[in-house]
Amino acid sequence: MSMASLQLYKNPYNYPDYGSITAVGSAMNCTPVGTGLKTGTIKVKGTMATFMECNYLALTRSGKTIYAWIEDVNFSTANSFEVSYRVDPWRTYRSNISLGTQFIDRSPTTTFKKDNLLGSSRAYPNVDTKLIPWSNTNSRVLVVQVRPKGGSNSNTPVQPSPYQFWVTSYPVNNWMGNNAIVLLMLALEHGGDSGDIVTVYSIPYMDIQGIPQVPMPVNGTTIEGFRLVNDGVTDVNSRLTRTVDITLDQNINTLMRSEHSVQIVIPDSGIINVPDELLNKSDLKLRQDVDLFSGASNYMLVSGSADYTAHSVRGSGISSIPVLSDPMETYISQNQNALATSLIGDVASIAIGGATGGGLGAVVSGASSLLRTSNSLLDIGSRYSNPPAFLGTALTGSFNNRFWVVVTSEHVDNASTVHSNYGYPMQKVAPLNFPSSGYIKTENCSVSSDGTVPRWAIEEINSLFDSGILVH
Repeated sequence: MSMASLQLYKNPYNYPDYGSITAVGSAMNCTPVGTGLKTGTIKVKGTMATFMECNYLALTRSGKTIYAWIEDVNFSTANSFEVSYRVDPWRTYRSNISLGTQFIDRSPTTTFKKDNLLGSSRAYPNVDTKLIPWSNTNSRVLVVQVRPKGGSNSNTPVQPSPYQFWVTSYPVNNWMGNNAIVLLMLALEHGGDSGDIVTVYSIPYMDIQGIPQVPMPVNGTTIEGFRLVNDGVTDVNSRLTRTVDITLDQNINTLMRSEHSVQIVIPDSGIINVPDELLNKSDLKLRQDVDLFSGASNYMLVSGSADYTAHSVRGSGISSIPVLSDPMETYISQNQNALATSLIGDVASIAIGGATGGGLGAVVSGASSLLRTSNSLLDIGSRYSNPPAFLGTALTGSFNNRFWVVVTSEHVDNASTVHSNYGYPMQKVAPLNFPSSGYIKTENCSVSSDGTVPRWAIEEINSLFDSGILVH
């Protein structure tokens, strides 16, 4: 029986941990008793103290070395022991293994993908709210539509109008701070016939700088302080549109790693949920487009030349003068022709059913239709959509031209522990490289060899990578 060379080691790392080993003593000769490529037994001289200082070995024979864990040590004679071992397939055969391309679940490479290992014992998330105001949070613009008696026409956007549009800005919570508006209200109150005035209402924004100041005629007199949107004002559309930057105080990449949501809350219009694919846009903005005819606004996300119309909300204007303020009456007023036609049709169905012998079925069918129509009208009085129309004046005083960015995120206090011990989620097919340090984990690993590695070793190596290996 030929001799072999044995080197004992201290190996402080057991899978899933993997790292360097430290030699104990010098190499010594040993006698293989039942040497195998998976398990085996060898006889070697030494003392119990020697084997109490190590747990790993390298066995070299015929120019080949296997690395193995010491499974047990049995007393043989006064100065000799039988050592049983189990081969460490990765350290033994790694130079004969091709790692190839695998599905890598986690790796030491930094990523910002969602990581289910991140979190904390705290049950509730972080909620951070940031106010982002427009440039004129304390003012609005009053619009007065007037039937012209000669003079230039208004250059209204998109929709032609025979009326002249006069505008002036005023403090949102003190309209009486604008003397022109006070004089207008007095003229409407005491001036008798106000037939020239079509309607008066407020819009949240319009750039009125540069629009010519022209005295507004009302009931035979004129009021200073208004500006006339006449045909010389050719940039009306752009004056009704503006943008503001959407900025977050949180690190976007860190935010991506755990459960989160980013919402833009516009009190008079609704909530825009900002998707992850837009959060990394360096020039993400909120755009407001104001309707000159009603004061209603559309808000949408934009970036550069791209408009994300799928991420938008619309708000209603506040009450105008004159206007029906009750939702049900307004609905009936605006849709009276269609409602009347529907009611006539339902009544006709009942009458025809009875007159032509259609029987009770026809009468009940027509009555049911009429009842549904009546119930729908009653529901209108208490049903509001998003945005909550007819609540403009209730919200405007406190929230005029303001919106909030609300970031809700899972509380995380274990990031350093996770990244040190379990790396980062990679979750893609890529070439597999064994790292010099850090964590590597695969799914359904299938390494190959040069034809010299036993099948059991390949299967165990695959299992090790699928379980995860932390390299120190």
